[in-house]
Amino acid sequence: MTVCWKLSLTTCDPQAAEQALEMAGASVTATTPRIDDDSGLYKDHQPDDKQTVEGYFDFEPDITALSAPADADMLLEELPQVDWVSEGQKNLPPVHVPPFHLYGWHDRGATRGAGHHIQMDAGLAFGSGHHGTTQGCLALLAFHLRRTRVHRVADIGCGSGILAIAAAKAGAHSVIASDYDPDSVLTTRTNARLNHVGPQIDTLLATGMAHPRLRDGAPFDLIFANILARPLHGLAGQFAPALAPHGRLILSGLLHEHTRAIIARYRQFGLIVERHHKIGEWTSLLLRH
Repeated sequence: MTVCWKLSLTTCDPQAAEQALEMAGASVTATTPRIDDDSGLYKDHQPDDKQTVEGYFDFEPDITALSAPADADMLLEELPQVDWVSEGQKNLPPVHVPPFHLYGWHDRGATRGAGHHIQMDAGLAFGSGHHGTTQGCLALLAFHLRRTRVHRVADIGCGSGILAIAAAKAGAHSVIASDYDPDSVLTTRTNARLNHVGPQIDTLLATGMAHPRLRDGAPFDLIFANILARPLHGLAGQFAPALAPHGRLILSGLLHEHTRAIIARYRQFGLIVERHHKIGEWTSLLLRH
């Protein structure tokens, strides 16, 4: 997809800036990289250390309607017609959350030797592995895999397919990846083939658990839902019965202030927290019956 406008937000709150750009319709966003401490996560910057988040559009965005952070300095530029999805990804460093190593096509010649390698070219769908919610889910998956294996997995709101592909690379025989966005379903299917796990991953256009193949595929050993607090609240009653007795549920897309309400909601359906994982402003949860 070609785009011709770049909107840059320089702020102390890059996560809020990224959300604002995505809500405004940016086809891709890129943030000035944080300092990698070689753990697969990023160190927090000091509160007064501003970062620049860039969003790329195929239309002129209305900056007066943008829900940008109050301290944000905005710069809107018209750009030549180029593929800014690919160009933006060239500036993204690899992500290492042991045993998973994520990289773009431009870094495919410099992959690490051990672990599960995932080439991730996000295309039009959200997700290159750099967001704290995705890294939190991968860290919780790695924690769970140290104790057991998973065979039947559902990735609800799959985005670009990172979590579904990670589960398949780790040995899951049957993975269902669903999203309400057709671009996400197409991108997940493409990325699954790119990573040689296409036969293991069944992609669906669906909202939540509302698809016959999801109902028929239950119970699942593991369900991912890296979405947002409001839909996670509503889906609790659908996730609980779809989870095997020994199964686990990984939730993310939660700001810290939303976590307590989500934990209470899932407790109503017999699911309790086994492990928290926090990165920046985001919390990811591992739950069990």
